[in-house]
Amino acid sequence: MHRFFGRKKKKEEVPNVDLGEVSKGIEGRGSGIDEKISKLEKELRVIKLKIKKTKPNSSARRTLSNKARQLIRQRNMYAKNREHLYNQQFNIDQTKFATDNIKTTKEMVNAMKSAKQELKVGLEETNIDEIEDLHDDMDELLEDQEEINEIMGRAYGVPEELDDDELMDELDTLEEEFEEEDEQQQEEVPDYLVSAASAANDKKLESKETPVEHKELTEAKQEMV
Repeated sequence: MHRFFGRKKKKEEVPNVDLGEVSKGIEGRGSGIDEKISKLEKELRVIKLKIKKTKPNSSARRTLSNKARQLIRQRNMYAKNREHLYNQQFNIDQTKFATDNIKTTKEMVNAMKSAKQELKVGLEETNIDEIEDLHDDMDELLEDQEEINEIMGRAYGVPEELDDDELMDELDTLEEEFEEEDEQQQEEVPDYLVSAASAANDKKLESKETPVEHKELTEAKQEMV
């Protein structure tokens, strides 16, 4: 029966390969080739100096030249292989970058789907009318609280506003009260302290006066006597 319909082909299992590890492996191989190239270039420098010291057409120069040609062929072969490895590593890194982007995109899409579901459920459980009513109630409560604060802050027996005449009357009354307090304080102070304080004030004034002002003040005192 299988001869007519054939067998069902098995799906080939794709091995799970870490591109990062592949890139590191290629990089390690490239570093090894770089070391070999550097070693060959050092040998070529030494041979070049020796060739300059030998005579033309001598057997020593021919031997050194043949060795230099062999080393150059090896160097070129390693350099070619290194270039291939670097190209392969570039392709691997580019592929890894693309796969990482795909993974990141999938994670972002899943996160957005989850957030969308949470928002949908949250909005379904939220009543906008209730929120508006709550906001209005809060405004009313705050207005009532402000009105209460204004009432509690009122002063008893004091008019809220004064016109110009009333303001001047209040100021005159305050001035009379201040003058009465000053007179009471002066009556409570002994006479000798008042005389001493006035004498000290006279001395301070005399020290600040000019000679002309001092002379005029002295003459005025004599006339008063």
